[in-house]
Amino acid sequence: MSLSESIRAYHEHLPFLTEELIKNSHLSMLIMDISPFSAIEEQYGIQTYTQVRRSIFSLLTEQSGKDYRKEDILALEEPGGTSILLFLSPKRQAPSRYFESLESLCSRLHSVLIPRILRTAQPYLKSRPRISIGYAIGVYNPLVDPHHTILRIIREALDQARLQQRAEEIVTLQKLKEVLLNGELITLYQPIVDLHENRIVAYEALSRGNAGTAFQSADELFNAAIKHHQLVELDRLCRTRALLFSNRVPSKAKVFINTLPATIRDPEFQGKHLIDLLERACITPDRIVIEITEKLVIDNLSLFQEAMSYFTDLGVALAVDDVGSGYSGLETIVKLKPSYLKLDMSLVQGVHLSMINREMLKAIISLGRGIGAKVIAEGIELPEELKTVQKLGADYGQGYLLGKPDMMTPPAK
Repeated sequence: MSLSESIRAYHEHLPFLTEELIKNSHLSMLIMDISPFSAIEEQYGIQTYTQVRRSIFSLLTEQSGKDYRKEDILALEEPGGTSILLFLSPKRQAPSRYFESLESLCSRLHSVLIPRILRTAQPYLKSRPRISIGYAIGVYNPLVDPHHTILRIIREALDQARLQQRAEEIVTLQKLKEVLLNGELITLYQPIVDLHENRIVAYEALSRGNAGTAFQSADELFNAAIKHHQLVELDRLCRTRALLFSNRVPSKAKVFINTLPATIRDPEFQGKHLIDLLERACITPDRIVIEITEKLVIDNLSLFQEAMSYFTDLGVALAVDDVGSGYSGLETIVKLKPSYLKLDMSLVQGVHLSMINREMLKAIISLGRGIGAKVIAEGIELPEELKTVQKLGADYGQGYLLGKPDMMTPPAK
């Protein structure tokens, strides 16, 4: 039996699998856990999820005759299931090398096939899902129903896949804590430009993992912190380093620092701790802009306002990020009384092609003028986008067209 584009549940292959188990005295298999992809169905519906599954099945079918044989059987653990099974035809090799062969096949699939499968989910999942592969071999026992032996093989392979995934998660957590304990971060600064005077007025501090590490992507770094409940700890480190290295920024420019609403109440971000940190950084409070995402404070608005008042009394300004992303409530923004509104880049990118985005930008820019806040268009990458946001009246701009994130060279003394 060969691989087909329509993957059926393994029950439909039971007569053949039973025959193979008895004839060869054993049956080996791989299992691929694609359960993380089920989030696509919840967020985008069954049609999109079905389309992604078909793409996965097509990729698996394409590998037939390459990494595994055309005679191998591809199946699901149940109709519409989230585990893909690959029952392997017997190999011409010594039994002592069966597991070595399976490990080698898993390794090849991880390096060749899994990256292609993950790309099918990129448009729909914000974080990179983990797809684990397990394997097992079942030995024929004439006293046991062959179906029970096959069920046992499936369970063992799935346990092995989950064990592997858990081991990877533990390694990721350990690496993340090494970052936190050793301060293994890179702080970059991206310019914010006055769109009417064509001059840099501020820089946003952006944190990344060291180059060549698993966390050199900001998404990988922060997604790992969220998953392992280390986001506040990471936020504290990013904020501290952003301030300490702000002496690289020209003295007349402001410094935008992203932070979580919860860390506003961090006792080491207030009082003598803060004063000492600012002195070490050689920066005054009036040059600091705390940047927060409005959706994170909406449930605890009064608590955030109370904590933020300490900073505004010192002269620190507030910026609201991701305005127009679909979470922002205009009433909440007005209550926060920010000095800056940062337009979500999804509205800015392609704005010259979208009447809806232009109308939304007009409304937010009008709101900014009404509350006395400067509006920053974030994510500008094309000249057409720049011209459009200038014409609509945005005050400042930020994006690769205006300047990429840079480590900055400390000024000469």
